[in-house]
Amino acid sequence: MTPRHLSRRTAGLPPLGLAALLPAARAGGATDLALGIPTGDPPAAAVEAAAAALRTGANQYGDPAGLLDLRIAVAAQLAAARGVTVDPEREIVISAGATEGLLIAVIATTDPGDEVLIPQPFFENHPGVVELAGAVPRFVTLTGPDWRLTEEALTSAVTPRTRAVLLNNPHNPTGRAFDEAEFAALTAVCERHDLVLITDEVYDRFTYDGRPHLSPLGSFPVLRDRSVVVGSFSKARRMSGWRLGYCVARPEITAGLRSVHERTTLGTPHPLQRGAAALGMPDEAEVDTARAEFQERRDLVCAGLRRAGFTVHTPEGGWFLLAGTAGLGRGSSELARELVTRAKVLVAPGSSFFADPADGEDWIRIALVRDRTELAPALDRVAGHLSGASLAVTRRGAP
Repeated sequence: MTPRHLSRRTAGLPPLGLAALLPAARAGGATDLALGIPTGDPPAAAVEAAAAALRTGANQYGDPAGLLDLRIAVAAQLAAARGVTVDPEREIVISAGATEGLLIAVIATTDPGDEVLIPQPFFENHPGVVELAGAVPRFVTLTGPDWRLTEEALTSAVTPRTRAVLLNNPHNPTGRAFDEAEFAALTAVCERHDLVLITDEVYDRFTYDGRPHLSPLGSFPVLRDRSVVVGSFSKARRMSGWRLGYCVARPEITAGLRSVHERTTLGTPHPLQRGAAALGMPDEAEVDTARAEFQERRDLVCAGLRRAGFTVHTPEGGWFLLAGTAGLGRGSSELARELVTRAKVLVAPGSSFFADPADGEDWIRIALVRDRTELAPALDRVAGHLSGASLAVTRRGAP
């Protein structure tokens, strides 16, 4: 029953999946392998520039579209990384993090009752963003052990009310970096049904084993006119708490994005934008170093989880993997509770990433990006707990 003074779309939003486990994790000092929080601090130059902006009067409204210097920096980064030309004056809006960027993208491109296709498993915020915008999520299940996006699955989900696709690439929670064949299928479906493509690309700098990052910006120009690309400063710049993101689209779409943005947050924090703008272009050597380090941590996590009895498809990008629990004798919700209380390790139960929570009971999500000094002992505790639990079950079942 909907509470009397809440809208149906608000009352229907479930709590985030980790909400029930966080108190136990904090009370018990558990190692957090659930949340994708970057290690380290933002670059010192950004912090100093933001503090200087606070001290020298940049404390009032800025341009709602975002500080022009910051939009120029985003355009320069996209040109360098992807070889694409973006007009910083007419094709970029700075948002309050990628989450607001996704919300304004969905509001700007759909009407209430329109449907948005979302690959499943999904980042748990995506369906809620679509529902808050008044649209309806329709789920497209990724197939096979390697979580592939197929034209058949996309096509079967399209109805006369379908208006957009919301794609996370690299993908949270599976770690997929979608390839050319999958983008070709996506292109065919978007063109056939005249759909908008919204891409959440917050992990764009983190693809592994030499894989390219594919995007409507640069890789598939045929998609450029019908796309909104959403990015963030949270990951590569280690600024998750600054809430700085951006949307890139053709001018006519960007005009709509800015209109919505002006009616949500009006603008993102002016002094923090100045801090981010002071950094200019990323140091590519630093990005390469971080990517290589996270690839090593990925391999450490995959090996540790396989040793503990999980089924693991090696992530191709991003900061997460989805590990299979089917061979461990309990569902992911029970396992997550056990691990946080007994092994002192916080993981995300898979029920948060599927429309039917029961479909997620064979999966847990693990973050790859914790410091190796935390990862290794945490994985050892997981393996130790599971081997001890298995031994206890065997002893109870012995004649």
